[in-house]
Amino acid sequence: MRCNNSRVVLAIIVLLCSLAGHRALALDPSCPKLDVPLAALLMPPPKHDSAQTKAELDELVRLQELRTSDQVKHAKEDDHRTLERFLGGIGIKVENLSASAKSFFDCIGDSVREATHEVKGTFMRTRPYRLPHNKLHILKTPSDRDSSSYPSVHATYGAAVGLVLAEIIPEKKEAIYRRIHDYAYSRLLSGVHFRSEIYAGEIAGVAIAASLMNKEAFRDQLKDVRAELRKTIGITP
Repeated sequence: MRCNNSRVVLAIIVLLCSLAGHRALALDPSCPKLDVPLAALLMPPPKHDSAQTKAELDELVRLQELRTSDQVKHAKEDDHRTLERFLGGIGIKVENLSASAKSFFDCIGDSVREATHEVKGTFMRTRPYRLPHNKLHILKTPSDRDSSSYPSVHATYGAAVGLVLAEIIPEKKEAIYRRIHDYAYSRLLSGVHFRSEIYAGEIAGVAIAASLMNKEAFRDQLKDVRAELRKTIGITP
């Protein structure tokens, strides 16, 4: 899928979720419940024995052969799914956020985990490093507790938190948009996700962000967090 096509799909998902979100605006202010049917929005992943999966696995092997020490370091650091790491990847340091601000961003992470857990259970795609004869040397320690592969939770989180941050720091939105893709690309470099899974994750993240931002409680919290985060990173109101 080409980048331009991906952006068109993301824009469509935002519009759909924006229209749907008006049904329930006043939910639990601590973390509004999502109303996004991700399993219905996402295309099913390629089968594990398909030509596309083979091509995607070959891509991971090629990236593994070409990755530099700097890329390895960056990808390993991106294994942390936090606000601090996401913004740190573009040189924005975040420190000493209040408990309420931390709770706000934790809500995004919790929403991502909840929504993707359901989708992963629906599709149950095998991780690339679990396929036979995969030739991958992944940048993590595999575990029997690893979730299924589709979509990428990291890519989903990156898109969701990135789009919220673009609302908070519009001066940095172009860097944030690039970071969304960079954060997802780290999963390819790590060998833990296929390309189709990071595309699906970005679409899922946009849908989640759109759903959250259509909740009145979330928008109210966003106003307070916006002022605090901007002050924390040294940007005037």
